[in-house]
Amino acid sequence: MATTASANPISAITAAGNDDEDPDLISLLPDCILTTILSLLPLPAAGRTQILSHRWRRLWSSAPLHLLDSHLPVPASSLSAAVSRILASHRGSAVRFHLLTARPSASDLDSWIRSLAAKNLHELVLRPPSDEALRLPPSFLSFRSLRTAELTNCRLPEEGTGSGEVNFPHLSELTLRLASVPSAAALHRLLVGCPGLASLSLDRVFGCRTLRVRSRSLRSLTVSVSLTRRRVQEGGGAELEHLVVEDAPALERLLAHDINWGPSINVVRAPRLQMLGYMGIGIPELQLGSALFRSMCAVQLAAELRSVRTLALEMPEPQLKPVVDFLRCFPCLETLYVTSHMVAPQIMKILNHEMDDDRIECLGHHLKEVVLKGYRGRKHEMQLATFLVRHARVLQVLKFLCENECSTNWLTKQKRQLQVDSRASLGAQFVFEKFSKSYIRFLKAASNISLVDPFDT
Repeated sequence: MATTASANPISAITAAGNDDEDPDLISLLPDCILTTILSLLPLPAAGRTQILSHRWRRLWSSAPLHLLDSHLPVPASSLSAAVSRILASHRGSAVRFHLLTARPSASDLDSWIRSLAAKNLHELVLRPPSDEALRLPPSFLSFRSLRTAELTNCRLPEEGTGSGEVNFPHLSELTLRLASVPSAAALHRLLVGCPGLASLSLDRVFGCRTLRVRSRSLRSLTVSVSLTRRRVQEGGGAELEHLVVEDAPALERLLAHDINWGPSINVVRAPRLQMLGYMGIGIPELQLGSALFRSMCAVQLAAELRSVRTLALEMPEPQLKPVVDFLRCFPCLETLYVTSHMVAPQIMKILNHEMDDDRIECLGHHLKEVVLKGYRGRKHEMQLATFLVRHARVLQVLKFLCENECSTNWLTKQKRQLQVDSRASLGAQFVFEKFSKSYIRFLKAASNISLVDPFDT
């Protein structure tokens, strides 16, 4: 008896290949492979396969859905209706949903969220085109299937579903950008409802002055405030001013962006913290265990954070004393970034420093790489660089990312002033490169957890 294609598709394909006419080999593949192929196609192309046959019509409606409204070939005025039709006709699961162009009504948005939740959506990106914040319905807070979410220019709801429950059991990455929350308590409930959250980015969040972070799963926390002193967004409330990491046993990186205006940061317990930065004078108060800095000036020093391996500092003009004070707090530091202000600098008084007899542990045993961004060879930059050359005993690379053209004469003068022949680490290399000034410190999205070193840009 002949073997059917469904029972043995490989044999059927081989037999079909002997025909004189061009065989339809793709249709001989099993449904599970065809639906996977369809899920990888742009949505318009995948949708057009419905005209091939009844089977293809069934396959498209059950294939994993990747719905990006910006890819739909319809006028902007018809986008919402098109999205509604697609969600209503599609019977399979949903992988991605990106809203970048459409501006749905409240009822449409609620209907979409309920439909996507029923389809076990994994990835959600909301970036509505209007300046007016998109109000998320209460149904959003019980989106149990989400793995990653980016909410830009959105306002979170006050309450959850009928029971008031906030539950994102599988959410691992969350970015809130230009977002409004009803209160600090609402933001806290949201984070408590994410027991598996690994990476959180708070990029200009309004409605919460103080946030206390307690999470057993969080590995990366990024915080960013406005580039200006504006503290209130219309209808959004005050911006974040105080961040307290009360208990984060898994936290590996704490990243601060747009640090000209804060917030104050207090790290109470983060025993696995490995990466910290940018720290700058715009942060009014920085407390790391027992160590306390106010606008980068040391109030109390303590060498407690032995887990930190990478530190990034930023100041109007790099100076020796504040850098040395920070080095004392991180005995096992391996990589140091010191950046001149890339945005409007704040005034920082010049702090005198005299090297005492105390050994700085990281300089003697651990510090291997130093990067000076925006280097111009100014007096206090030279003092800092010369100090590192003389005292960093295991230094491997000292990199100068320069604002000027690095002419031969200038480089010769810099190396002479640095006294590289008197370096503490004989194997140290000195690298001078042209630095393109940029306002981007690092990627602010929660996905930056995938970057080995976010400061290396």
